[in-house]
Amino acid sequence: MSSDKLDIDNLKFEHCEDEPIHIPESIQGYGYLFAMDRSNNGRVRILSKNVLDLLNLKEEEILKGDFYEFLDGPEYQDFIRETFKRAIDQNARLPLRLKFRRELVREKHAEDFYAVVYHTGDKVVLELEPAAEFRETYSALHYIKLYAMSIAPKFKRNEPLINMAQEIVDTIKYVTGMDRVVLYRFNDDDSGKVIAEAKEDFMDSYLNLYYPANDIPAQARALYTKNWVRLIPDVELESSPLIPSVDSGREPLDMTYSIIRTLSPIHRQYIRNQGIKASLSLSLVTHEHLWGIISCHSREARYIPQNVRLECENLSQLFSWHLYAKEEELYLAKKEKTDAALNAMLDKTSSSNSIVTVFKENEEKVLDMLNADGFAFFYEEDSFKLGVTPDRESMERLASKGIDEGRDYFYTTDITDIVSDDSDLNDIRGAMVIQVAKQKRYYTAWFRKEHRYTQRWAGVPKEEEVMASKKERLMPRSSFEVHEKEIHNQSREWDENDINIATRFNKVFMAYALEKQATMRKDINSLQQQDQYKNEFMATLAHELKNPLTPIRTGISILEHSADEEARARILKVMRRQTTTITKMIDDLLDVSRISEGKVTLEKQKTHLQEILTQAIEVCDEAIREKEHNLIMDLPESPVYLHADPLRLSQIFINILNNATKYTPKGGRITIDMERESQQVSVTIADNGLGIPQDKLDDIFDMFTQMETHAGSSQGGLGIGLTLVKKLVSLHDGEIKVRSDGPGDGSEFEIILPVGDLSNSR
Repeated sequence: MSSDKLDIDNLKFEHCEDEPIHIPESIQGYGYLFAMDRSNNGRVRILSKNVLDLLNLKEEEILKGDFYEFLDGPEYQDFIRETFKRAIDQNARLPLRLKFRRELVREKHAEDFYAVVYHTGDKVVLELEPAAEFRETYSALHYIKLYAMSIAPKFKRNEPLINMAQEIVDTIKYVTGMDRVVLYRFNDDDSGKVIAEAKEDFMDSYLNLYYPANDIPAQARALYTKNWVRLIPDVELESSPLIPSVDSGREPLDMTYSIIRTLSPIHRQYIRNQGIKASLSLSLVTHEHLWGIISCHSREARYIPQNVRLECENLSQLFSWHLYAKEEELYLAKKEKTDAALNAMLDKTSSSNSIVTVFKENEEKVLDMLNADGFAFFYEEDSFKLGVTPDRESMERLASKGIDEGRDYFYTTDITDIVSDDSDLNDIRGAMVIQVAKQKRYYTAWFRKEHRYTQRWAGVPKEEEVMASKKERLMPRSSFEVHEKEIHNQSREWDENDINIATRFNKVFMAYALEKQATMRKDINSLQQQDQYKNEFMATLAHELKNPLTPIRTGISILEHSADEEARARILKVMRRQTTTITKMIDDLLDVSRISEGKVTLEKQKTHLQEILTQAIEVCDEAIREKEHNLIMDLPESPVYLHADPLRLSQIFINILNNATKYTPKGGRITIDMERESQQVSVTIADNGLGIPQDKLDDIFDMFTQMETHAGSSQGGLGIGLTLVKKLVSLHDGEIKVRSDGPGDGSEFEIILPVGDLSNSR
């Protein structure tokens, strides 16, 4: 019986989430550990006790000796020194191979080792395992290489995610020789579901089974995100403690990146309970998020050589990105379909055919975008609805839930905990509510009906055991029979793609919300005029979003079939530029909305005004050069400092310079003048471009005036740039003026800003 056998009665089961699994102070007995000074002087500070069984040296001889002197030949010494330094410089765990001097190795022990080196705190750690058999190692490497080579063709064939998952479990089973290999993906609640399985024919299938979230506590998840591979070759194998112990006064050794650390006794007991003796798990991580785990089980003890495990780790990293890329591909396909449907509907909008009317005429398409049963848009005291929705009071409660918690969106699969008992839900259970304009309580809401289905849980014979104590769950059981649980009174889950698409959908309604806020400040005549602007804006929004999306869609199609790297590079450049255009439009809309809601706070500091202007010119330089404009500057030699937000100040000048560039014919002139007068400074940006009609000068800073102001000669954009500029200038306690002698006579914008008190500026 191993000394590591779990003492069930003495273990603190209810607090295993606090177990310090990254500092176990021992390793599994199949490997060896040395920890040396980070200074790379070879001085050993910590070692695993079983090293004394390997080397014909006493503990004090090892701890006082030079590690490099234990090695066979200077080539090992020099390379390991280099590897230590590289591991520290690159903050990486690196593999190597080394050999001890034959006379130092005890009889019947290996002298040739695979090893990894990593650094932690002020120590460099070296972990060794005897080198594996030649045939076993290279057979595994061949199969892994063949798998990697087969990925690209599968992507071109649009292989489903499940097929790719099956490919990797088949590969890992072949490489490891384990009895069962499963890949389970984590759900939003941290439970896991098996989506692929490779097993021996006589074994029951775990495919589509769920695992409880508390099977893997939080600190284990955090560790698995950093360290991707874990092996227990024999659950009964004794561990080897580190010496000298922490009782000597040293700090515990952080073994977060160790590949031979002793695993949690709770985890090992869980393995025993399943009737298996060996396990290997590989993390699947995307963007530092634990996407899932590949778990391998064997009924008999099974050691996987270190270099093979590291190749499996490389494969899991590769597959993690394949998973992410495949999910992105599926999302982009859905997004493209949504954009096409949305653009088609926006093309139908006009002054006589509102967006609300168009959406009602395309109810099925709108709901299909999010696989929803109902949709609603609320503004002021009015609303419009599609499909099946709860009553108005229930929807208000759902919207308030998100608002009260300070969130821009809120979703649930069971609204019965939020709405009142006597509400008319119309069989609706799921809801996702997204803010459009918080201060005016504008929001969109999507709804889904109840979805009944059966979940199959692994290792939970009775339903009440899911909530049982950790001790009760870890006690050896006579059976791991599958437990079925009927799920009802809930909708289908909302996922990240749903949120992204619904948020994109909201951009359509943001224009309406902004228009509402503007019209409330005007009289009846102004309201009629703003209604016209709104219709023009919606048409322009459709046009401006559709223009960049067309080359993006075309580019995606070409990229799918073209292998010409030069052509792909050109296409990617075009796609990036078009994406930047869309992002700029959306960012401007969001900025105006946030400023109107009072959500923008300036980060004021001591700001060099000439430097800000220079940075703005650099941003616009490519566009200015492309149109061959002559840029003339007259700036004071002495620096002018303001107490201002440099980022927002730069945004002001970039917007005005961009307008001057766009609305000035090729080969035009743009001038920038600055004058300091007492406690204020004036910056004037003038051009000899299209100019502004006299009767439009008063409206130039109003929302959505771009279309009419430059009718017939628009260079693109939503007409909110100058609105944003005026709001930002106002936030700086400044003033902006516009002058023009009329069409064809150019425009001049003067920004007047206070110099202010700089004594408290950073």
